[in-house]
Amino acid sequence: MAEELIGYQGVELWMGVEYLTLRDVIPEKPRAVIVGLNPSPVSVAAGHYYQGQVGQRQLRRLASAGLFDLPEGVRQFEAVALAAGVGFTDIVKRPTVGEKDLVAGELEHGRCLLGEKLGALSVPLVICVFRQPVEALLGRKAAGGPGVQEERTAWGAQVYRMPGPYDAAEKANAVMGELRELLGV
Repeated sequence: MAEELIGYQGVELWMGVEYLTLRDVIPEKPRAVIVGLNPSPVSVAAGHYYQGQVGQRQLRRLASAGLFDLPEGVRQFEAVALAAGVGFTDIVKRPTVGEKDLVAGELEHGRCLLGEKLGALSVPLVICVFRQPVEALLGRKAAGGPGVQEERTAWGAQVYRMPGPYDAAEKANAVMGELRELLGV
């Protein structure tokens, strides 16, 4: 099977079943990790994180905020992110179209595993592209809305929630400004 894998695909045991998914892409000493809810089938098929139109928009916003440099025309972000000390992972490793396809217990299972993994690496900043990973990581509804969250993870990392992909430009720019400030850009 390993010879057939492309990009960052991997086979992972998730709640007792093996799935073709995206493996974690995390530098040895991460500056930040981008955490999604779960990999989309489109991204798994391509072997790269955030290959859909919405994911691409969100990662371009992160590059514009100064999280990593993005050369013109790049659609696969892992190499440029890794060079900047930024990694990728998901709460749930089973690919699905979205939140509605998750089954009971998956978020809690993923939260526990991911907390241990990112805590062991002392990840200082978790960037959540969407609302659901914030809720899963902090164990509550993301009442704070987009931006820097008041609460930190169990291991002490700051959590930043991106604006929605279709938020008005003025709102999105203000929220992304918080990230630029946090990064010192």
